[in-house]
Amino acid sequence: MYDNRLVISFSGSLADQHRLPAYAGTQSLSGIARSILIPMMYLAEGKVRHRKLSHRGFELDLVATRPGSFESVYELISNPGAMIAWEFLANVGIDVAKDFAVDFVKSIINRSVGNDASENIEDLERDGRLPIGDVHALVDAVEPAVKQAHASIGNGASNILIINGDRNVVKLDARTKAFVMSAEEDPDVRDMDFSIGSFNANTGYGRAFHYQDQRTIPFVLSGQADAKTVNAILASLSEYTRVKRFGEGQVSRVRLTYTTIVAPDGRVKKMEIIKARNIVSM
Repeated sequence: MYDNRLVISFSGSLADQHRLPAYAGTQSLSGIARSILIPMMYLAEGKVRHRKLSHRGFELDLVATRPGSFESVYELISNPGAMIAWEFLANVGIDVAKDFAVDFVKSIINRSVGNDASENIEDLERDGRLPIGDVHALVDAVEPAVKQAHASIGNGASNILIINGDRNVVKLDARTKAFVMSAEEDPDVRDMDFSIGSFNANTGYGRAFHYQDQRTIPFVLSGQADAKTVNAILASLSEYTRVKRFGEGQVSRVRLTYTTIVAPDGRVKKMEIIKARNIVSM
């Protein structure tokens, strides 16, 4: 059995006076709980669930509200032996030690607000041990809960921190709220160089490293994509993996032609790749 405590800390505005509007505060706590339960259910069952989030192989309990501050404490207790996906992940070589569950949950929530997953999770996706299609499905599944978690941002609090031990696991604020609450399609076709960090041939989903922003951005292949596009993506992924794992490899840059879905602040939430070409062959 593994026992992790997650402190949910509200700060700014009314929260600094140890108060929150009752409805907004409880909505935020409920959204955070669902954002944790959905990826934990995946580890328990190997399936992405949106509803009927029962506790199987783990427990998530609200155990305390700390006096003198606006902090609540969740206790996440997991039993790896009773979790289907956890057993599968162990069989394919993933270390399922105590911190893995928190790292996994952290990565899914961070991806949903436009941030990167932990390096450990991205490495597991890159070499195929953690199915990238499942990770994308989990990010989509938690989005409504993550929106709900932001209910008190701008309505009693300025920041929400989810803390494990001495680590700030997730930060929610006005910036992340703007990212999750709205988005629009930008029909303009763009061309830019990226490196492919992960790709699933079955689903067409992947992530590409944006050099200027120094982060990976999710993408999906357009139905217009040709065989040269797939070859260029696979070549970039191969070299990117060699560089990340062994510190060697050729240039992994690939020229992508794509459209975007953007957040109100202009950040790209997702790309649809129309074409990809190796730089040397252009």
